[in-house]
Amino acid sequence: MLEHKPAADNAAHVARHYNERRELGVEGRMHTKITGLRLFNNWVKSLLIRQYTTRGCRVLDLGCGKGGDLRKWELSSIGEYVGMDIAAVSVGQASKRYRELRNASFEARFFAQDCYGEPLENTLRPADYVADVISAQFCLHYAFESERKARQMMANVAGHLAPNGVFMCTIPNANWLVKKRRVAGERFGNSVYRVEFAPGAITRFGTAYSFTLDEAVEDCTEFLVHMPSFVQLAREHGLELECCLDFHRFYQQHLGRHASVGLLWRMHVVDTDRPAISADEWEAVGIYLVVVFRKKKSS
Repeated sequence: MLEHKPAADNAAHVARHYNERRELGVEGRMHTKITGLRLFNNWVKSLLIRQYTTRGCRVLDLGCGKGGDLRKWELSSIGEYVGMDIAAVSVGQASKRYRELRNASFEARFFAQDCYGEPLENTLRPADYVADVISAQFCLHYAFESERKARQMMANVAGHLAPNGVFMCTIPNANWLVKKRRVAGERFGNSVYRVEFAPGAITRFGTAYSFTLDEAVEDCTEFLVHMPSFVQLAREHGLELECCLDFHRFYQQHLGRHASVGLLWRMHVVDTDRPAISADEWEAVGIYLVVVFRKKKSS
């Protein structure tokens, strides 16, 4: 049975989980049950980065992990990048990956800390750093462990995002997960993912579930992101919702765009030399949402 750890313990558990995940390498990632899902998710992130970045912009990546998106940012000709993550080992790997980029076209700095439970000023230098784009990819659900933590996350975003700046994230789709729970019960999944909810009512903050995704996440405690509460918190901090689409609808929206379809092939999401994305992977795709907020311009 899933047990919800106290906030401090869970943050340490998350850091330990990602610090201990083995690095598969490029070749290894191409031969797993979720290779198609990984490539699809990277396609989504690439399109988000292309759409919401401008040449020379400043980027703050809250939950940068091992730096897997650095090349995507470089291809968008950003000017500056700051990566932060709770897992210090991952931050070290991200920094190493940046140093290994050939003739990197942007400056980058990396900091290890809990981006959601603590003020960024604890480690971010300069402490008043302001970004044009703040990104949180597949990690923001940890902020919804409690209302206090969610509010700290929004304060961190609002305090370090420039007017008219964009806050973009990919998060689990709470509506999808809750509907699945109603039909299938507290445990459900398929050959590539598994979800187990803790018993009890669904609440705005702190609704925990255990999530496993083959070769990516192993029995990690995550939290539902209650979208109405997320939107309300954003508004309280001067951000307005600009986009909210599940990954399936995001895909359908981009099918009519030549550049997006071409990117599917170039990123090997569609590849004649590799099996098509499986039905189980496609179901797992539906777990996620694209969410974008924009900060109001100064009056």
